[in-house]
Amino acid sequence: MIMDTINEFLKTPFFEKSDTENLNIDTGRVQKLNRLFAGYDYKPATMHLLPRVKRNQIWSIKNEYMDFEGHLQKAIHPFMVLVSSDPELLDNETEFVRVFPISPFVEKASSNDIICSDTSIVGFPFLIESWNGQPVLTEILDKYVTNYIVDKNITEEDHDTSSDFQAIEISNAKFLNHSILAYMSDASRSKVFSFSIDINYGGNTKSLHMPILNVANPKLIALRENEEYAVAAKSGCVLTENDCIEFSNADLPFRLEIRKKSGSYLLTVIPQIEITLTNSCNEEICGNKNAERIVFSNLKKGLYEIKTPLSNEILTIRIK
Repeated sequence: MIMDTINEFLKTPFFEKSDTENLNIDTGRVQKLNRLFAGYDYKPATMHLLPRVKRNQIWSIKNEYMDFEGHLQKAIHPFMVLVSSDPELLDNETEFVRVFPISPFVEKASSNDIICSDTSIVGFPFLIESWNGQPVLTEILDKYVTNYIVDKNITEEDHDTSSDFQAIEISNAKFLNHSILAYMSDASRSKVFSFSIDINYGGNTKSLHMPILNVANPKLIALRENEEYAVAAKSGCVLTENDCIEFSNADLPFRLEIRKKSGSYLLTVIPQIEITLTNSCNEEICGNKNAERIVFSNLKKGLYEIKTPLSNEILTIRIK
């Protein structure tokens, strides 16, 4: 009975209430598992700057992330993973690693699974899903938990096709490898743009594109529903480094201008208000202020967060 309940728990959204009713579920057991999973008291390292990602580390995964196509992806359950490779570059700013999800449901372990019974590692016994190896962008790693070196080399096993647990876990792990798939899909389209930005604010995402600069009549392609060209692209003039992508929102106390300058990027916040800008490593970036604006220069491609005490929402922006 407990095995079926674990499978049902893994298929039922943890972060949002499911609209699907299954009359064969022992709802009391599922609720107990939800409380148990949420109550695992692992204490990730609390540090202002995250450590360099490397093999044999355990990390939690962000519960949601903005993918390279500008869509917000949300997990249905928390993830913790064991990093099984050192980072490799996809481009100058984007790295990926291979990971194995770890699961607290050691009852589901097969004879080939590696089990850690030491609760001091992450706060509970766990199994390493060696049959569920996934490539992920390092930017979706959230909190560093600990180092963990397995006594023997982990080789990716074929999954047991008769195991419902393994099938569910592999399906849920699409949330992880989607970060890579979206990157690859975007890379094939990005060649027709000079640069782009993806913005998430209040749960809504938008992608804004700047056509190739210094070219008369640059090629324009059909855009998806959540995409737009920069306003400057509609002028019919040859676009230069002085042209920018602009973003504003009625609920935001500021507007943004993003320019590409000799391979780096310049972000302008108007008006000059109290804000913090951090990169994906949680490093705060200093800007230059005057009475009207704040300018952040020499930015690289990548993910950034903008926070201000004037709003409860965090604005996430990807420059690409």
